[in-house]
Amino acid sequence: MSNNNLLTVHIVTFRDGKKDTVPFSYIKREEKEKPMALDVLMQAQSEKIPDLAFRYGCRARNCGVCTININDKPRVACRARVKDGDKLSALSTLPKLSDLVVRRDGIARQMKGLKIPSAGNDLNIDAPEEYHELTACIECYACLDKCPMHAKNIDNESFGEGFSGYKYGNPFSLLKLERICLDPLTSDKGKEAALQKAIDLDLKTCLDCPGCKCGVGIDLKGKVIKPLLEKAKKRFDL
Repeated sequence: MSNNNLLTVHIVTFRDGKKDTVPFSYIKREEKEKPMALDVLMQAQSEKIPDLAFRYGCRARNCGVCTININDKPRVACRARVKDGDKLSALSTLPKLSDLVVRRDGIARQMKGLKIPSAGNDLNIDAPEEYHELTACIECYACLDKCPMHAKNIDNESFGEGFSGYKYGNPFSLLKLERICLDPLTSDKGKEAALQKAIDLDLKTCLDCPGCKCGVGIDLKGKVIKPLLEKAKKRFDL
């Protein structure tokens, strides 16, 4: 087979607490093919590493879970093309479970217990454009990369019985809280509760942060962080 039909990547596996790098030569379907990372992982599982662990949620309304690191940067595997020599590994911002699978529930659990009173159920009320922009989030957690707020969780990980989520926040959790504030059905008390939650998650860390990057292009700094900081400064001692 021509070398032009092969693309070699390095897949970092994680088992029993140990890392190992496995080279894999992807066989292109045609010479000009530029495969996505998920294509490479699926072929590697089929042809060389049958027990390779990775996630994807295509066609199951679970978009975002396939996110991995490509050359140490978070990328959505079903959207990111790979080239010869690339390294595929698990996200470095969450605890590794096996190979490219990470534990994600510490993020979702941050909202546990948060009660948001509704202002009613008038379906004729239109949400602002900013609200709809934030619904584009696919929960890929690429925004955790280089987040100084989330970085505080790395040294304080505890996943024992009763674990209720990370203590410190992240752009994704703040996005959910800003979306609550923008929702026309959220009462004033609900908006105040969402703001207080953002502050409890250490929103003040964002004051000295240059900004965060979204995996699907949402303007997190302009549409999430800045509005929350402005509201918090007016209502709370921040």
